[in-house]
Amino acid sequence: MQIKSIEGDTFWGRTMDFADTFFHDNDPQGGKNFPGKITSFPRGIKVPSQTPDWTTQYAATGVGVAGTAGLFDGVNEHGLAGDMQVLIEATDANQESLSQRGLKGVFSTEFVSYILTTCKNVADVKAAAAKTGILGDEAAQGLPLHYAFVDATGAGVVLEPVDHGAFKVYDNVGAMTNSPEYSYHLTNIRNYVSLDTTNRGQGSKIGDYQLQPIELGTGYGMFGMPGDYTSPSRFVRAMLIAHNIAPFHSADGIQQLYNAFKSVMVPEGLGKDADNAHRTDSTQYWAGFDLSKCTMTVQDSHYMTPTVKTVDPDITEITYQDLGKTFEAHVL
Repeated sequence: MQIKSIEGDTFWGRTMDFADTFFHDNDPQGGKNFPGKITSFPRGIKVPSQTPDWTTQYAATGVGVAGTAGLFDGVNEHGLAGDMQVLIEATDANQESLSQRGLKGVFSTEFVSYILTTCKNVADVKAAAAKTGILGDEAAQGLPLHYAFVDATGAGVVLEPVDHGAFKVYDNVGAMTNSPEYSYHLTNIRNYVSLDTTNRGQGSKIGDYQLQPIELGTGYGMFGMPGDYTSPSRFVRAMLIAHNIAPFHSADGIQQLYNAFKSVMVPEGLGKDADNAHRTDSTQYWAGFDLSKCTMTVQDSHYMTPTVKTVDPDITEITYQDLGKTFEAHVL
C-alpha cells in the first residue's frame, strides 16, 4: 500500500507473507529459516551477482539474506522503493532467448536490488524494464515473482514477467499483492463500487418496512468488503483503506501506514499447508518506507519493537545488519 501526507510526502509499505521465517526461529517441523538481514548497498561498487555482475549507481537499503545480492524490499537514496511478491504466472527465459530480444538477464531474486541500485525514479524503472528480462537456467535459484516500485513523487509501477521473461508494465493504483496477474485485481476491484466509508445511521426500507441498522449503522458503508486472507480479498481491503484513511501529517506517516496494514496482516495458523499442518503461511514481517527521508522501518512478527534504517550514501561496502530482537514496553 502507499499513502500520502498532507504535506505531500509518500509512504509505502508491504507485508512479507510466507511460511518460512526471516528474523525469528520457526517451528523445526514447519520450515526453514532465512538468515534475514538489513542489507545496504553503497554507490559505485560491483555487485557479486548470480548473473553477470553490475555496478551500483545509487546507495540502497532493504531486507535481504546474509551474504547475498538480493533484496526482498528496500529503498534507495533518491526515495525509490520497491519489493517482490509471488506471481505463480511469472515466466523466465535463458540468456540466449533474452539476448535475441535485446534484453539483459537478471535473476528474479536479485531484480529488486538491481533496480534500486541503478534507477533513480519510476521513469527510470520503466526504461530499465524495457531492456531487462528475468533469467532462468539450471544455476538460477529463482522464484516466480512480480514487482512493485514507487518513488518519492507517489508515481508507481508494477512489473510482471509474463512474456517469456519479458515484462508487462502497469501503473500502480496504490495497492499490490500476490497472484493472479495485476490485470485481474484491477478488474476484480470493480465488483466493489458500492462500498464507501459512510455509516448508515438512518437505515433503509424494504417496501414500507423500516430497517433499523445495528449499532447505529457504524461501519455499514463497508458492509460486504471481503474479510478472508486470499490475495484478491486483501487487495480489495488494501485499496479501500489506502484511499480512504483520514488526512495525516508527515510526522505521523509511518504510524498511519502501519495502522493501515493491520487488516491485511495474517496471523500464524490461518494458512496451514494441506500436506504439513505445522507449516503455516503468515505475515513474517512488515516494512514501511518514508520515501522523503529514504528511511525504512521493519517489524518482525515476533518482535514488536521496530528497527529503523536510513539509506547511508557514504558507506563503501555491502553491509548486513541484524534486526532488533527485543520487546521494549513502557510498563506502568
